[in-house]
Amino acid sequence: MLTISTIAAMLLSVPVAAQPDTAAKPNRRDTTRVVRGREVVVVESSSILLRQARSAQPMTVVDRSELEMANARDLSDAVALSPGTSVRQYGGQGGLRTVSVRGTSAQQTILLIDGVRYGSSAGDAFDFSNIPAATIEQVEVLRGGDAARFGANALGGVVNLITSAAGGTAVRGGGTIHVGSFGDFAAGGAVRGGFGGNRLDGAIHFTRASGEYPFSYSEFGIERIRHRHNADFSNLFARAGWSLLEDGMRLSASVHGFSSERGTPGAVVQGSLEQSQARLAEGDLFGIAAASFFNAEWMGTIGGTARTNQLRYDDPESRLTGPAGTHSRFQRTEGSLTGRVRRQFGSDGSVEASIEMHQAQLNGNNLDPSVGQSVARRQLSAAVAADWLIGPLVANDELLLQAALRADLFSDVGNALSPSVGVSYRPTDLPLRLRVHASGNFRAPSFTEQYYLNYGNAKLRPERSVSVDAGVLYQFGERFLADATFFQIATSDLILSVPRSPVSWSAANVGRATTRGLELGASGTLLDGHLRLRLAWTQMNAQDRSGGAFHGKELPYLPRQTASGFCQAVFGAVRCGLTASYSSYRYSLPSNSPASILPGYWLVGGNVAYDFAIADVPTGLRAEVQNLFGTEYHVVRNYPMPGRSFRIIMECKIP
Repeated sequence: MLTISTIAAMLLSVPVAAQPDTAAKPNRRDTTRVVRGREVVVVESSSILLRQARSAQPMTVVDRSELEMANARDLSDAVALSPGTSVRQYGGQGGLRTVSVRGTSAQQTILLIDGVRYGSSAGDAFDFSNIPAATIEQVEVLRGGDAARFGANALGGVVNLITSAAGGTAVRGGGTIHVGSFGDFAAGGAVRGGFGGNRLDGAIHFTRASGEYPFSYSEFGIERIRHRHNADFSNLFARAGWSLLEDGMRLSASVHGFSSERGTPGAVVQGSLEQSQARLAEGDLFGIAAASFFNAEWMGTIGGTARTNQLRYDDPESRLTGPAGTHSRFQRTEGSLTGRVRRQFGSDGSVEASIEMHQAQLNGNNLDPSVGQSVARRQLSAAVAADWLIGPLVANDELLLQAALRADLFSDVGNALSPSVGVSYRPTDLPLRLRVHASGNFRAPSFTEQYYLNYGNAKLRPERSVSVDAGVLYQFGERFLADATFFQIATSDLILSVPRSPVSWSAANVGRATTRGLELGASGTLLDGHLRLRLAWTQMNAQDRSGGAFHGKELPYLPRQTASGFCQAVFGAVRCGLTASYSSYRYSLPSNSPASILPGYWLVGGNVAYDFAIADVPTGLRAEVQNLFGTEYHVVRNYPMPGRSFRIIMECKIP
C-alpha cells in the first residue's frame, strides 16, 4: 500500500534567506575577512577547527576528504559521521533516507544549502539520497534546537551543506566516475574559476543503480534467498553559481536542481512483497539571489529564493484511492524575500535584525476534498540576534555570549515566539571550552499532516520543545578536537498518527516526549598528518511521556547507542582507510513488545587509494568495500539492507 511516510518525505518545503553564522567570534590574531553567502563572516585562515571550537553549540564539520575516507555516497552518509545523528534507510541505493538528530523526527531537523534554508515549515522530511557526496565540499551539523536563529522545525538541529569551495580566478575542477555492485554507476564533474571580481562555479552528477541485491528471510519457517526488485534508482543533480565581489558590495546567485526516478518497493513480509510495482519520480529546482552592501561596521542584505517541485507517484496495485490504483500528482511553488541588517562592533560582537516573508502553495489530486486541489501558507517572521565576546575577565579567559529572539506569524497555524541563549567560556590559556545552550523551539504542521486525503487534520497545532545542552570541548593544538555534550529535549503537542477506524488513521496533537543523552566526539590528525581519524558515540534514551498506554516506553526506531568512525593512514601516494558503525537494538513498535525488537549490528568497511598523474593531470584511483562481513540487518523492520558491496572510483583534477 501507499505509505504516508514515502510521499510525505517529498511533499513541500519553502526556502528562506541565509541564517546567521552559528560560529562564535574568531581568533583575533589569525583571521581573514571574507564574504560567504549573504553575510560578512570571519574565517580562520589556519584551520576550520578554530571556528568549530568557539561555537556555543556543539557542531561537527566534515570536509570533502573525510567524505572519501568514510566511503560516503550521499549526504546522509556525511551526516551520519556526527555524534547524535542517525539515518533511517528504507533499503539500498534507491531507498528513502531521512536524518534524525538527537532522537527527534526527520521533520524536526532542517537543511541549509550554502547557508540558505532548503526545507520549510510546510514541508516534510527531506530525502538525503538526492544529493550525491561527490557534489559536496563540506557539511556542518549543528546539534541542538535553535528556532530563534534558523526558524521553524529546528528542534533537533541543523545540517548546512556547502557546495563549492572558495577560490581565485584560476580555472580548477575535476571529474569522477565509479562502478560498483548491484548495478551502481555514477559520473560527474565540477569546475570553478573567474575573472576580475567575478567567480563562477558549476557541477553535474549522474547516479544510477539497479538495486537488485540478494537478502535472506524466513517464510513460514523456511529460510529463503530472494532479490530486491523494483529498487532501481537514477538521479541527475546539477548546480551553478555566480558571485561578484567589489569594494563594499557583493552580488550572488545560484541554482540547484535534481531529477530522480526510482522504484519504491515496500516491506518484505511473509507471503507477499508490498509495492512491487510502485514508482516515484521527482523534479526539483531551487534558486537563490542576494545583494549585500557593507563597510567595516555595517552590512545590509536583501535576498530572495524560489523553488518549484513536481512529484509523481504511481502504484497500480494499491487500492487506497480507488480500484484503478493510486496515481498521485503534486506540484509546489514557493518563494521568500528577506531583509537583514548587521552592526559589527569590531571583533568583539555584532547585532543583527531581519525580517522574512514566505509563500508556499501545493497543488495535488490527493488532498482533502474540503480544500479542493490547492492549499497555501503565508508566513511573516522577524528576528534579532546578538553575539558578544568578553575577556579577559580573569587571567586570559574568554567569554562568548549569544542570544536570539524570533517571532513567526502564520496564515493557518497560529503564531510562535522562539528564544535562544548560549554561553561559551574558556577559563584559562588552555584550549578548553565550557558550553551551555538553551532554546525554545517549534515545528509547524506540514501540508501532509493538515490536508492529505483521509489522513490530514486542519486543526493541528505546532509542536513545541525546550532544548538544553551543556558540554566541554578540548582542542589539542590546531589539529585535534575532543568534546562531550549532555543534552535534553522535552517536546509537547507531538503530531502523531492515531487510528480513526480499523482501516484509517489521522494526524493529531496527542504526544509528549523527553529525550536525554550524552554525545562524545573526536576528530583530527596525528603523526604529522600521516593518520587521520574521526570518532562519534552517542548514548540516548527517548521516552514517550504522553501519559497513555505507552507512557515511559522508548520511541520506535531510536537505538540506545550509536557509534561511527573512520581512520586513514597515508603512506606517500597510497592511502588506506577503515570505517565502522554500530547501532544497538531498538523497538519497531511503541509498545516495546519483545517481538518488536530489532537487533543491533556492526558494519565495517574499508578503502585503498592511490594518487598518480596521467599526462601531468593529477589522478586518483580508489577501491571501496562496504559491509565487509556481509552483515544481515534492517534499519527499518521488513526493509532488508544490502550485504557486501564494492565500488571503484577514478578521479581526475584540473590543478
